[in-house]
Amino acid sequence: MYLGKEKPIEATTTVSQADAPTLAQFLSASKERYLRDIRSTPSKGGDWTVVMGNEAGDLDSVASSIAYAWLLSEVHNKPSIPLLQLERDDLDLRAENTHALSLAGITQPKEQLLFLTDLAPFSLTAPTAAFPSHTFALVDHNTLASAYTFQNPLATVTDILDHHADEGNHLNASPRIIIPSGSCTSHVSALFPPEIPATLATLLLTGILIDTNGLKPGGKALDIDHTAAAFLAPHSTLASQLSLASISSPRADAFTQPEDLYNTTAIKDLTHRLKNLKGSIDHLSARDLLRRDYKEYVLDVPGAGSIRVGLASVPVRLREWKLQDAVGAWMEERELQVLGVLTSFHGGSKGKKKFKREMAWVVYDGRKKDKEEQILLDVPALAKKLFKGLERSEELKVKLKKKKMYDMEKGGRLPDGARSRTYDQGNVNATRKVTAPVMKTILEAA
Repeated sequence: MYLGKEKPIEATTTVSQADAPTLAQFLSASKERYLRDIRSTPSKGGDWTVVMGNEAGDLDSVASSIAYAWLLSEVHNKPSIPLLQLERDDLDLRAENTHALSLAGITQPKEQLLFLTDLAPFSLTAPTAAFPSHTFALVDHNTLASAYTFQNPLATVTDILDHHADEGNHLNASPRIIIPSGSCTSHVSALFPPEIPATLATLLLTGILIDTNGLKPGGKALDIDHTAAAFLAPHSTLASQLSLASISSPRADAFTQPEDLYNTTAIKDLTHRLKNLKGSIDHLSARDLLRRDYKEYVLDVPGAGSIRVGLASVPVRLREWKLQDAVGAWMEERELQVLGVLTSFHGGSKGKKKFKREMAWVVYDGRKKDKEEQILLDVPALAKKLFKGLERSEELKVKLKKKKMYDMEKGGRLPDGARSRTYDQGNVNATRKVTAPVMKTILEAA
């Protein structure tokens, strides 16, 4: 059963659980075969579908890409490989990811999963070599990054499963499911046959739990998330800890009300564990915090040409870490012209802490200065356009921070010529999924 508007591909082929490889074995074998193919006979890269989540590499993206690659390979007999759009060492930045992977039997993820590191000299930031495959399935985002089309004229997106704003690209993809949900893993789960392996059910369930605060009623979880979780939980490794007496078939709704799963001890404990691990960031440097949950966008801005914008989500208030220590180097490393840092935290008087959000924006030309045919960036004009648009946004409801400690332009704390502003965000429900489209609309306006 699928709750979306577009009917997806049907799982007409089943897999015998006795004969199927474990999830860890599938990943290791797929990675080994894929790398062997593209290195020994590069044209064989065209035989594979590369399944990718977004470059932030959160649990939703990781779980969705792994599960959808398994589905294409093991159910639909299409050789597929999940690619994490991260460098291998970046996996260490998200403890919740490695914990969820371990629950799914993926105990050596750096060896078992495919990373950008494995595909050098291909680079997302400054491509100089073509990507070795041309068929892509996108999960948790819906636009293929330009680096994958560089010197790759056959690049085609064949599948999209996402819950972000539809950017209107790859209209021939099938399935092309871009529908709101708390977690993209819910869309992936809806395509699975009834006999989903316990390890995959567990991995997909962790993605739903961390994105919906454990399926909290009245929160981010939508009907499709509750339906997906009700299907996954009885098949997961948590099944023995849940009350499943009402199950009559693999897809029966054992948990008929949204609060049924939310109230179970096993779900609460796993959600609590994942949230605690996600918050374990005290050991991370300012640079690590910027790259831990990070996305990039390439925009066509009137008068400025093509610019690169980075948005970093950081679960620490601005005054508790030194953003200015990392801004210049990060923008130059990523060749950014705009960087937005979106913080979220609980603050206020003791015993009355409220959920809050802040924003810090920096405009600076971080491109290498030796590039030819480079449009000279008018930083003050671009900054004025961005800041004016943000301050007028009814969706974000920002308020300028006026304390001296938040003025990064003073005291030489930013690169020469950079412009910045920091804000309190009035609409605390506006996540990066809301902020990114607002930012795009502002910058791309004539």
